[in-house]
Amino acid sequence: MRRHLTALLCFAAIGAIAVAVASVVLPYAFGGRSYTVMSGSMEPRIHTGDVVAEEKIAPSDMRSGDIVTFQDPDVRGRMITHRVRSVREHDGTVSVVTKGDANTTVERWTIPVGGHVGRVRYRVAHVGYALVFARSAPGKLLLIVLPALLLGILELRRIWRRPQEVTA
Repeated sequence: MRRHLTALLCFAAIGAIAVAVASVVLPYAFGGRSYTVMSGSMEPRIHTGDVVAEEKIAPSDMRSGDIVTFQDPDVRGRMITHRVRSVREHDGTVSVVTKGDANTTVERWTIPVGGHVGRVRYRVAHVGYALVFARSAPGKLLLIVLPALLLGILELRRIWRRPQEVTA
């Protein structure tokens, strides 16, 4: 009974991990990306530690109310995920006003009509915490050392276990 329960729990954990990994990796198969949310600017819709999956769209396809991921106009290399407040196209450029749901200020930014913006399709709650931890030195160590130790312990148990007597 105990062995069946352990197996069931292991399969459930492996299944949950597989679903989380698939939901984060799947956007890449369709030309999108996924990002870990590192702030509470979109609370209560999107929480810190969530992973958002996006699809690439043309800037002219953005609509007011969409949640998009875009390059921070003030900090190079930083991505922001906020809600679109307004979109206006003029002279080959799209002017966008966005705002985090929990923020009091807006961002004003522009993008060429031929550019791409990521529109958020779905979020995966809390998975980002595990992804951020896995990228850290202790996380990498844990992901390599812990499975190796567990395999070693299981193998030593198998070696040291007394052979079962064969009865005829």
